Amino acid sequence: MKRRQLLGALGTTGLITLTGCLADGDGGGGTPSDTDGDGGGRTPSDTDSDGGGGTPSDTGTATETPTPMPTPSLTGSEFTVGSQLGSRPRDSTTVSVDGSDIVVEGNIKGYNGCETPELDSINYDGDTLTIAVGVKSADEGTLCTQAIIYTDYTVTAEFENGLPDTVVVTHNRSDRTMTVTTTSP
Repeated sequence: MKRRQLLGALGTTGLITLTGCLADGDGGGGTPSDTDGDGGGRTPSDTDSDGGGGTPSDTGTATETPTPMPTPSLTGSEFTVGSQLGSRPRDSTTVSVDGSDIVVEGNIKGYNGCETPELDSINYDGDTLTIAVGVKSADEGTLCTQAIIYTDYTVTAEFENGLPDTVVVTHNRSDRTMTVTTTSP
């Protein structure tokens, strides 16, 4: 019976207000546009869970596609022959980095004064740069010393988008092939 007295006392305006409060389920004082019942005044178009006023297509999480890292690539090479060093045995190399280039400086054994270094091959497989240096003989009929000599050379391998992980340098001669250097620049 007390309920009827309350409803009669409130009248029509009070009934609408009371009904709005009861529709929340929490009695928290939200407005009819407060669709989640938190009293925060969110609008029906705010469907995400962060209360940020997003649109129905805003799911609240962004999925970014990672940009793949460019892979290093060999863009060119240069080979130069330096001076003859005489007969002191060395057959050595050093590997260094100069900006985006790998620079190999070495010397290779020749069995006479007419054998000079030449670049046999340069290959990059996406991980390892392999440089093979050999010797070539002068044209037939050229006068040559008969002493063993070592001759300097320089190989410059030009890269873009990074450098190789490993550099392997081999010396190829008529009597054998030997790995002179394996290094990580």
